[in-house]
Order: sequence, then C-alpha cells, then structure tokens
Amino acid sequence: MKFNIKSSVASATVGLDGAMLNSLKKDGTEYLWQGDAKFWGNQAPVCFPIVGVLPDGEGYAFGKRCVMKRHGIARITPFELLEKSDNSVSFIQRSSDETKKAYPFDYELTVKYTIDGSAVTNEYIVKNTGSGKMPFSIGGHPAFNCPLCKGEKFEDYKVVFDRVMTKRVLRPDHETGLVDINERFDALDGSDTLPMSHDLFEEKDSMIFDNIESKCATLIGKCGRGVKIEYDDMANLLIWSAVGQPDFVALEPWTGLSTCSDEDGTLEKKRGITVLAPGETATFKFKITLI
Repeated sequence: MKFNIKSSVASATVGLDGAMLNSLKKDGTEYLWQGDAKFWGNQAPVCFPIVGVLPDGEGYAFGKRCVMKRHGIARITPFELLEKSDNSVSFIQRSSDETKKAYPFDYELTVKYTIDGSAVTNEYIVKNTGSGKMPFSIGGHPAFNCPLCKGEKFEDYKVVFDRVMTKRVLRPDHETGLVDINERFDALDGSDTLPMSHDLFEEKDSMIFDNIESKCATLIGKCGRGVKIEYDDMANLLIWSAVGQPDFVALEPWTGLSTCSDEDGTLEKKRGITVLAPGETATFKFKITLI
C-alpha cells in the first residue's frame, strides 16, 4: 500500500513496505531513484538499529546476541499506518518476537514524512519500550536520479557543501562493508565541491564524511535541478552510487557508522551509538529540498 502527500508545488509517495519513500516529484520530474535490481533494487530504506554492517552479521548489545544483515531490521519488518493528512504521513513499527531474534530489545520506531513547499522532512522517533538500556544507530538512505534532465550525464553533476571540506574521508570495503579506520582518502582536496564520476564508486564503496562539520549538501546538475539535504541531527553523511555506472547518487545522513576496524561489534561501544534508558525517546530529522 502506498500513500501520497503533497504541497502546492511538489509531491511524495511513501510505501507502507519499509515506511520508505517511493517517489519525490516536482514540476513533473521524478527525483527519487526508482530501483533497478541490476544495480540496486532499493530506493530510500530506513536503517535501524544499525547503519552499515556488523562483523559477519553478528554482534552483542549489553551482552545480548544480535544477528542482523546490512542496515538492520526496520526495512524488512512490517510497519503500520499511524496518521495521514494531505501533507504528512507517519508509520509505526513495534518490536515483536520476530524482531527480537535479531535485535533483542523492545522498541517503537515512528517514521514521519512532512512536505512543505519543495521540502520533505524525514523524521525518526525511537522509543525504548523495554526494561533495560537500548543501543542503536539510525539513518536515511535516499537515492536520487542523476541525471535529472535530458541531455545531461552523470558527470555533469556535483555535490556542493555549505563550507570548505578539509577532512579526508573513510571508505568501507565493497564486499564486507567494514571500515578501516586507519585508511583515509582525499575527496574534495580542500574545496566545497565534489564532482560526480562513476569511477569514484568502482574501486571503493561509499565516501563517509564522519563527524561532518557541514550540515548541508546539494547534488546539482548543469540544468540547475538537484536536491539539497540538510541533516543537523546526523553526525555523518555518506555519498554512494553502485558499481556498474547506474544513474543515481545516494546522500545518506547517519547517526553512526558501519563497524570500524578498531571495533568488535559490541553495539554500545560503536561510534555514534545512542543509548536510551527505559521509557526514553530520541528524535532525529533531516530535510530533502527539491531544486
């Protein structure tokens, strides 16, 4: 089942399956990648209670064994519709016996989308409904069509940050998804602009801007169309495209990171982990503006 929300200038479609964005349109243009199994069949999954991977898919959280595939269980666990209006829709996922086989904690995850003008706010509300401490990370994974206009190509696009970037980036391993924390790579070379090239993603996986000072990044093409993403609540931003030269770029705001080489998969010790006490709630937002 899918739900449409709209403003006077733009619209969004959100699927009950994964509480995931399925479409973002403005002026008749589809901005969101529509999925292609040849490259990557997804669109904008919600990553929870991990982002990235655990070593060999396993770890521990306060002594409890966790077994999860890449990006956790939220994207593969049913949601229920919570509330719907013309410009907003929200969904809720509650822990179950099935989720606790992978992640042995009681939780409620609410995912809310609100459209205002050309902007869609993505909001994640996490509540610990159990009796003990609960560690997690969360993140968005929206992928955008690139190019957006006829006559353009992938290389006509660039990501522009709101400030000069000097920190070298991390790159996860293509196969394992693990991050060597001791190996960093030049990306912007002391500028605010990253030109897009398929070669960037062939040998290495995503570019991880960890503990990023910039809180606004814009993917823009020569025709002037693109997306701006603002992520004040997120410590990290990933830029990714799949191997094989697909026509998309993902801009992914995450609170945490995939497992790093100096970590052992213990969730509460991982970088960027949020730990909620029983009954406690945490909220995270980011905003996508269609240009």
